Amino acid sequence: MPNYGFAIDLRKCIGCHACTIACKAEHQIPIGVNRCWVKTVEQGTFPATRRLFFPVLCNQCSNAPCVTICPTRALFKRTDGIVDLYGDVCIGCRACMVACPYDQLFIDPNTHTAEKCNFCANRVENGLLPACVSVCPTECRIFGDLDDETSEVARIAALQTKRVRKPEKGTVPKVFYLGADEAVLQPELSTRPFIYKEGQVMLRPLGAPAPDPHRPGDARVDYDIPHVKPWGFDMAVYLLTKGVATGTMLVSLVLMLGLGDRSPLTTTIGPAISLVFLTVTTIVLIVDLERPERFYYILVRPNWGSWMVWGAYLLAVQGLVTAAWLAGVGAGYARVLSWLVWPAIISSILTTIYTGFLFAQGLARDLWQGPQSTIDLLAQAVVEGAAVLLLAAATTGAYADPAMMPMLAATLAVAMVVHVAIVSVEYLFAPSPTPHHRLAVSAVRRGPLAPLFWGAAIGASVLSVAVGALAPTMPLTLALAAILALGGSFAWEYIWVEAGQSAPLS
Repeated sequence: MPNYGFAIDLRKCIGCHACTIACKAEHQIPIGVNRCWVKTVEQGTFPATRRLFFPVLCNQCSNAPCVTICPTRALFKRTDGIVDLYGDVCIGCRACMVACPYDQLFIDPNTHTAEKCNFCANRVENGLLPACVSVCPTECRIFGDLDDETSEVARIAALQTKRVRKPEKGTVPKVFYLGADEAVLQPELSTRPFIYKEGQVMLRPLGAPAPDPHRPGDARVDYDIPHVKPWGFDMAVYLLTKGVATGTMLVSLVLMLGLGDRSPLTTTIGPAISLVFLTVTTIVLIVDLERPERFYYILVRPNWGSWMVWGAYLLAVQGLVTAAWLAGVGAGYARVLSWLVWPAIISSILTTIYTGFLFAQGLARDLWQGPQSTIDLLAQAVVEGAAVLLLAAATTGAYADPAMMPMLAATLAVAMVVHVAIVSVEYLFAPSPTPHHRLAVSAVRRGPLAPLFWGAAIGASVLSVAVGALAPTMPLTLALAAILALGGSFAWEYIWVEAGQSAPLS
């Protein structure tokens, strides 16, 4: 079988956009989205200026992260090496958009499913060249079999002078560029003015480099297409509701084991709150899909390499364990509860931390990489669980042990200190490992997200610890500390989601 690849000689590209138009016509791509396009970057100041054209398309990676993260196996690799999409089983979760380092997937507004370039597989199967290759007037696009040593694309792939996009990601892309300038290969290097689209002013990505009037000759993006964030406010809501769901159960069970407390707060109210928020979390996840009626495909067509699939099953297990716990409480089966304690603790921890692994599968987003995010999610869940239990205790008085309120306050404080410490180390003190990470951190620390970061994510979080320490036995004061903690935690979850997607990818 062939192993198809692409080469583009940027020295020949004239930026005519014939490839873009041919692709739209061939695949009936709607207005506003593109399978391929030509980005334009300008350098220098008048009269010493030059314009760089950079055709962008799917890299058909040998190690395709979009295939790995897709929960329903809608994305797959063909025997000829082409990464293709089976739209009939796509649920529109947008995880593939988060994973692709090249920003090459989008949601088709007509079908509400993912779309991408597939090297015109429909034409290739019939012995034809991809549409963009056929119409290129300068023949700067070369298509062929990489395993055929006599093909031109194989010869180019063997050259030392050829370049690929983001080789550090380990995706092994199969689109090669000749004569590529760093300003087009690395989107973090070029400044980005405002984007104008269909009569509207589109703000530049939050983390994109802004033009510096003191350096007018810097490389700057002159033409590009707007890119929509895959995940937004709804993802922050999901993080909060799941954190409350797993955190209340986890903290309730730990307090039962540590204090031997069997009051309604830990045995009934905490688990009941957990089940309610677990249900809300599931609803949020389903409603957020572009094709929510296909949600069950995750269960019947699972891709076990995707943490989204593991998350769906962990949420189901957590729901079953919590429901069994509440049933045992209602029936008065103490022995059943003793059997369920450790399974409930383990499932609560796993259901909390799987999101860290899911976000890390978003290979395109450098801010989400590393184990610190997973540890932080667990700390936040404990914060949110302790905060909700404090509010429940303050409003219902459902606690028997006098040490319960100080213990909850101490649990919240310790977890919040861990959370703030993790955030502070990464965003205030540790050096950024990549330019993409540096831009995202800059957007948080002193960019558009800075007021929310300093005022709520850090300010409210630190204040919650201080308020709780002032009066660890006063329910109303501790309720205020709990509200501040929940507000600070939610603010950070929103910032984390936004900042991770703030730097440009293409």
